[in-house]
Amino acid sequence: MVNPVKYYLDTPGGKRLIGIEPVYEEIAGGDLFPTGRYILSEANNVIGELRFDGDLFEWDCIDSVPSEEMFRIAQFISEYNEPELAGYLD
Repeated sequence: MVNPVKYYLDTPGGKRLIGIEPVYEEIAGGDLFPTGRYILSEANNVIGELRFDGDLFEWDCIDSVPSEEMFRIAQFISEYNEPELAGYLD
């Protein structure tokens, strides 16, 4: 994932619109390096962070997001194909 995206999360209490923003670090030469971190927000408030290390991930949530919902968000991120880049990935 290169650009921030919005994800509709179906929950027993209704749909939640979750913003997912990848975190990059600037490395030598001004290039950006993906960190494997993703900031999660809802209604412009940060609700937590997901961190990937290969196939493993962990999360910290300010808001009480049940683990099942975090697993669905993590699965969405790991399977996501950037629309503008999809042609280059085939």
